[in-house]
Amino acid sequence: MSNRSIIGLLLIVLGAVFILNNYFDIFDSFGSWWPLLLILIGLVQLLKRASSVFGGLLLIAVGLLFLGKNLNFIPGRLIFPLILICIGLFFIFSRIGGTRQENADYIRYFTLFSGLETNNQSQNFKGGSVAAVFGGSEIDLREARLSDQGAVLELTAMFGGVDLIVPKHWKVEVSGMPIFGGWENKAVYEGGSADDHVQVLKVNCTAVFGGITIRN
Repeated sequence: MSNRSIIGLLLIVLGAVFILNNYFDIFDSFGSWWPLLLILIGLVQLLKRASSVFGGLLLIAVGLLFLGKNLNFIPGRLIFPLILICIGLFFIFSRIGGTRQENADYIRYFTLFSGLETNNQSQNFKGGSVAAVFGGSEIDLREARLSDQGAVLELTAMFGGVDLIVPKHWKVEVSGMPIFGGWENKAVYEGGSADDHVQVLKVNCTAVFGGITIRN
């Protein structure tokens, strides 16, 4: 599902909610149903091909826990221990995924309540995904080389930030879906002659109460 389709779907749902509120005052019970927003964002992450599966599943799990508490299915005293268990499981599985491999042609980094700084020197970089949840990631690609087909990189910042550093001879094309967050492309493209092969990095950004910066 493309970013345009996702944004369009979210706008349609939001419009429908406002219409229903005129008749049923559903906002009066928003305090109980707000975790559905986390679940929806998590589902969107899972639908996006290159996004972090761990980030999407974590949001869905947390959303379900809070929803169960608000609907009196889960005792409030169990929420904090269950969230700790979920975070522990995601730490374990993120390590199994090998998220800290440098020089990898395809990366998959996931940080949770932590930070990551990496310098990737791949000579055939194809893209991947970077997700920062309540943390930050700095991905330095200045010594890397794009594959001949270019690369697609999925960046996700949830209550955190992602800083992507690219060389000036890369052309960066950015699309984004900000949800109470934002992204900024500061990368300067210094291309060669018209006969040169243009290296293109396509970056898809999802910022949920977070920020993404792309620079040289």
